[in-house]
Amino acid sequence: MKASERLLLSLFALLLLGGGALVMWDLYRDRRDALTDEREMLELEMVEIDALLEDREFWLERAAWLEENVPAFTSDDQVSNAVYQDAQAVDAQGVITSGIQLLDTAEVAEYVLARVSLTASGTVEDVFGWLHELQQPESFRSVRNVRISPDPEDEELIICEMELVRWYAKQNPTG
Repeated sequence: MKASERLLLSLFALLLLGGGALVMWDLYRDRRDALTDEREMLELEMVEIDALLEDREFWLERAAWLEENVPAFTSDDQVSNAVYQDAQAVDAQGVITSGIQLLDTAEVAEYVLARVSLTASGTVEDVFGWLHELQQPESFRSVRNVRISPDPEDEELIICEMELVRWYAKQNPTG
């Protein structure tokens, strides 16, 4: 083999080794970046898990309170009557309810929802105070699909259309 052929062969081998090294470096860098991203994600998950573990007792206490206090579902008639009574704003000063319509009960996870749609009217303070009182934790009531508008006949009043929901625990079929 001539000296020029050996030189060309050496340059070709060097070029092949350099190209191979460049490809290997690129693969290494991609893998390193992927592992770094995965490590950061796992560290973030670990921080979230630690935060949840710190709150574990708090949430266990809440779950125990719910288990002890949520009213049990008895029958459609009884729960519908209860939520109907809630919707009448009997104890609410300055709030007038109308258009009360019972809706079908619904089931969500471990709960049965007794529902009623209604319209309440009164001053902003009276209506929002009543809504606040309705939704105290121990009452297991919530308000959904709220639409508030000014009363066209009296600018001091508002009209609040909503769905009032009362939550009940499903009966355990085994006990």
